[in-house]
Amino acid sequence: MLLGALLATAPWACTAPPNTGSLSSSDSAAIRAIDAAFVRGWLQDDTAAVLALFSPDAQLHPPGARAVRGRAAIRAYWWPTDGSHTRITSFTRREERIAGSPTLAMLRTAAELSWESVSATGHSAQTSRSTDVVLLATDSTGHWRIVEQIWVPTPD
Repeated sequence: MLLGALLATAPWACTAPPNTGSLSSSDSAAIRAIDAAFVRGWLQDDTAAVLALFSPDAQLHPPGARAVRGRAAIRAYWWPTDGSHTRITSFTRREERIAGSPTLAMLRTAAELSWESVSATGHSAQTSRSTDVVLLATDSTGHWRIVEQIWVPTPD
């Protein structure tokens, strides 16, 4: 009984939002719609559309690099102001798993991406395959937002 009282009054127990239940079909559909909007935003070269999907304090975890924290830093990471430009030429993501609760969810996909980069030093074209893990949470209005994203390259 004492252990139960201590656990109930622990600081994290008092501040953590309730996370009971599983994803509803409408939550799963909303998360899939965010993923589709993410891919569409990249294919349309629409910076604002992509960034709008992230929470203001979201984090990216690029392979082999430090975490990128906050929407402004994400913008600077993906869209630098050095005069270079990257255009996504093809982008597909296949859902492998979606799971979570009414307030926190995880989407894992297999992605294939091709892009062209233009900078002062020239032009290049690249492709990659990756496993992408996206964590999403509901914001204060109840809308799902990306809060963390990590991708791990996979062999061709």
